[in-house]
Amino acid sequence: MKRWHTFYEVLQLPLKMLFLAILFLGIGNLITNPVFSPYWSIDNQYVILFAEAITRIGNFLVIYFPFLFFLRLVSRKSNGITTILIGLMGYFTFIIFTIFFASSTLPSTAFSSLFGISLPTSQLAAFAGKIQYPVQTGMVGVILITITTRIAYKQSRNKSSYGLFAFVDRDMWAMILNFIYSIIVAFVVCFIWQYLFQSIDQMSKFIASDISNPINIFVYGVSDRLFSVFGLGSFIRSPFWYGSLGGTWINLVGESIAGDVGIWTTMVSQNLVPATAGRFITPYYVLNLFAIPGMIWAFYTVYTDKIEKRRIRLFFVLATIVSLFSGTLLPLEILLILLCPLLFLFHITYTGMLFGLFQALKIALGFSYSGNVVIGLPGNILEFMNFVRNPNYSNVVITIAIVGVISLIVYFLATKVYFKYLAVDLFNSGSSRHVVDKTIEAMGGTSNIKMLQASINRLTIQVFDPSILNLSILADLGATRIVETRAGYSIDYGAGSTMIKRGIEKQLRAVQKNT
Repeated sequence: MKRWHTFYEVLQLPLKMLFLAILFLGIGNLITNPVFSPYWSIDNQYVILFAEAITRIGNFLVIYFPFLFFLRLVSRKSNGITTILIGLMGYFTFIIFTIFFASSTLPSTAFSSLFGISLPTSQLAAFAGKIQYPVQTGMVGVILITITTRIAYKQSRNKSSYGLFAFVDRDMWAMILNFIYSIIVAFVVCFIWQYLFQSIDQMSKFIASDISNPINIFVYGVSDRLFSVFGLGSFIRSPFWYGSLGGTWINLVGESIAGDVGIWTTMVSQNLVPATAGRFITPYYVLNLFAIPGMIWAFYTVYTDKIEKRRIRLFFVLATIVSLFSGTLLPLEILLILLCPLLFLFHITYTGMLFGLFQALKIALGFSYSGNVVIGLPGNILEFMNFVRNPNYSNVVITIAIVGVISLIVYFLATKVYFKYLAVDLFNSGSSRHVVDKTIEAMGGTSNIKMLQASINRLTIQVFDPSILNLSILADLGATRIVETRAGYSIDYGAGSTMIKRGIEKQLRAVQKNT
């Protein structure tokens, strides 16, 4: 777990950029989306231009968030600029060669014009008159090319200065190696992607076989969040949001409208009340308006240092506002994977249960949208308020609100329980007690501990005598970073920091009781 905890530290900046991107999308959506015209109307061209600009920035950052993570991952070691350049060589080699290796049986959702890269058909007759794009690989491609970059760089350091290729320096040799490895990875991924899409196709057909069945919708809800976290959300969303798998509807002029979101958008624009659409969107109102804010403020309560809580309070307020107006699911879910995987497992299971529950209750509330499925922002508060004002949706709105309040409480309590009791020693193996005892030993014993504070990933210990510390023990226990601050020694134990603090406090109380 120590190595896993380091990824949270390394990827904090890309996570913050992703959060900023969601914020930009939310602001742009609030200003330019005609759905919100009942609340305000902005005619100033400069404001609209600004909104369009930040929306484009947000779009780019969200669509290419795996690439942001890639840049940070390949630069985490020394000589960062060199590894970034070597990594870029490998990454673009990888995505370009997926054009050539991709199976012709892959559906259109498997491809995307990444960074505007495409292959005109006139250059290669084998593609039978089609413009070919790179295969979408999301975080899978990022992880694989990060590995090849690190391997190539490490191997290049052992290159001899003599021999046939003596004129090639080590950095260039690393680039050549990564070029070769990236081509191999592109071939392997394209081969595997055939079977991946066969599995996705089978799963999608199972879901579509009876979209009125709560179990089928449960499967959709879980898979939607899993694919989205890996930057592959379009694989599962596109067929159901805009394709026939999400249902079809014939309008009054005989035109067939496909997809859950497509049907909802069309019917609402014609002032009709959708009766069979919205089932693939409804849980997002509960998640964004209730459950995620509950989890956010549960995170806040984990912080014990009053000074630190005052410093970060505004961020938690902002995160709540962003969740209400645009949703913070993607950055939060990635945070959960890196910091507390068990809590992420709870979240996606609960999300699937919400999908199934609303289908069982025959409750559906969609959203009007016709853009890219990756950057869609379903479940915001203003769209919800539009339906609150409409008496035709009163039963739906009340049910969502009741389930939402319950979900807020469940998420708040689940997060608190996780950090207090489950973050370190889920199966009560004794490892928690071992970490507590060794931490006390490293800090010079209970008599040397002056004050303890904890956060979601860090334990801070203030001591009386720093000269008797043995900090090397902490690294063996899994601490990823140890920093001396004005508040004390800051020890990055990850999500287990709160449990370790509670264990140390328990021993301190026992010592005081016996004296």
